[in-house]
Parts: sequence; structure tokens; C-alpha cells
Amino acid sequence: MKNNILLLFVALSFNFTQAQLGKILKNKAKTNVEKAIGKKENNPKNSQKMNTSKKNDHSEDELLYLSYPFAMQSGMSLVGVDRVKLRRQMTDMGDNIDLLPSHDPEYAWLRFLTTPELELMSPEGYIGYELVSGSFTTKVGSDRSQTLELGTGQPILVRGMFIAEDLFIVYAGSHEGGHAFNVPSYMNQNDITVLNIVGKADQQLHLDWLEKALPIVRQFEATLEDNYKQAQKATMASIKMPKPGAFNNDTALKNFAKTKVEETIAKDGAKLLKLNIESNDWNIVKNKYTGHIMYRWIKGAFTEKNKNNDCYLQGFLIKQQYNGSGYSSSEFGGIIHGQMPYGQQMNCQ
Repeated sequence: MKNNILLLFVALSFNFTQAQLGKILKNKAKTNVEKAIGKKENNPKNSQKMNTSKKNDHSEDELLYLSYPFAMQSGMSLVGVDRVKLRRQMTDMGDNIDLLPSHDPEYAWLRFLTTPELELMSPEGYIGYELVSGSFTTKVGSDRSQTLELGTGQPILVRGMFIAEDLFIVYAGSHEGGHAFNVPSYMNQNDITVLNIVGKADQQLHLDWLEKALPIVRQFEATLEDNYKQAQKATMASIKMPKPGAFNNDTALKNFAKTKVEETIAKDGAKLLKLNIESNDWNIVKNKYTGHIMYRWIKGAFTEKNKNNDCYLQGFLIKQQYNGSGYSSSEFGGIIHGQMPYGQQMNCQ
């Protein structure tokens, strides 16, 4: 086992600097995207719906291109994937993004999940995700000669960054922190590598984002690292209930929050003790890439006593989606477990 882990780290770190890898990725992306776009332009059938005998009635326009192929396990062999459908949906676990391979468009091959804390700590206008299901094989190293299989539960962490509805970044790095102290782990800044860009059949878009993505994901991981170190230093006595904001006087919002929080924590046998809405105003989130308004949010805090009679401080989000002309009714954005100071045990007194 130790040898296998060592080999994984050696493979990932073998001349794995961004300057070297970036040049190779750009050349690889250029070749692959040129080929893909060339095939698309030369095939008149690509503007029509795919054969209905397929598992799903898919059009080529729904498919996005990888800057270079990932391989997925299919039976006893590996199948190269250079086009995928990007599917974003809400499930019981939260906001998911699935990558569905073009040859099997019903199969959620790679699933990425975000949580309220990951969303709040993401760079403004983008949303960070973590791979929670699936695996893939990719080439790494300065000469792309090293083959590495990546997935969940490994010392190499895989995350994604949602840029727009048709643009998604996949990146990886060595896993630091191990999700201790009830907060997310982070990546070693020196190991962070952009593995792929999932986007439209636009060669320049892929080349541009292979460069632009790195500082964005590094900023995200730096925020996660700072959050982790705050949790590492925290003591039970230092965890206090945040002060209420102006929205705490909004009876309708506060009752909505209490109902949703109580419903959620009751599933784990916990009891709500106290709840405050912290925000004084709505925070508007615009997509940094497109400039479009996505939603607005406020946050709050609550204390709970779990079934073991331990007390914790937790947070929550209330969101309103933007529909193009106004905002929807309030929706519960989930419990914040892992952004400091939320998720930490506190004195029940």
C-alpha cells in the first residue's frame, strides 16, 4: 500500500511544474480540439439530432470538448473520452455536476459535488466542486509519459471549478489536511495542476483557459487552506454565536430559516437551540466570466445539541435565484458545516 501511494506521488510530481505542463497541455489541446472541430465541421450530420436508437436523444450541440482525452474504464479496457455532456442538477446531497461521456450519455461517469461552504469560499463569480464519484486515467509529467488513475479516496485530490454553464475546469493536487476539524481539506499550492478544460469547440477558448484557470483554482485552495488553519487553532471557548444582522428582524425569513434548519438537523437527531440571521443585505452573485446575475444570498448561524448532548455552532444559507427580470422566492441553501467558525463544537452554556 505504501509503495502504491509513493508511486502515485512520484507520478504526479514528476517534473510537474505548471510552466512545463502548461506548454504540453496547450499543444495537446490545440491538436485535439482542432481535430474535434474539424470532424464536426466536415460532418453535416452533426447539426442534426443523433439517432434515436441511442440511449438518449442527444444533439451534438449539447456536447462539450475536453482539451485532451481522459480515459474511462469500460469492462476490461480503457475507452478514450474527448467529448462529454455537462449536467448540473440538485440532489439530496447538494449541487452536482456530472460529466456524461458522448458514447454513453446516460452514464454519470464523473460526479462533482459542491457544498454551501465550498460555494461561499469559492472565488467570486465561480463555484468550486469536489469529485465524489467515478475515476479516470490521464497522462501526467513534463513529457506526458506517466499514466495516472485518479478518483476518490486517494492522496491526490480532484476538484472542479464551474465557470459557466458550458465551461468547467478539472484540476488536482496532493491532499492536505484530510478533512479534519470538520472543515474541507486543501491542496498543496506547489502541486496544483489543471488537468482539463471542458468547453465549447473553440480552440482559443481552451488555450486561454488552460492558462487562466491556474490562478483561479489556486485562490480557491488558498482560501480553503486558511480556513483549515483557523479551525486547527480554534478552541471550544473561542466559538461564539455570531451577532444578528438587519435581516434577523424579518419575521418571514427567520421563520422560514427555523423551519428548514429544524427539518434538516432532525434527521440526525439534533435539536435547534438558537438561530440568528447574520446578514444586513443580500449578497448578489454574478458570473465573473459572463457578467450575468446568478442568484443572491444571505446567511445565518444556529446552535444545536446533537443526540450525544454535544453542542455545535452551524451556519445556513438562504438563496433566491435570478430569473432574468427578478428573483425567485426564497429557497434553503443548505447547512454550512465547514467554513469557520461553523461546524465547531462549543460550550453548551
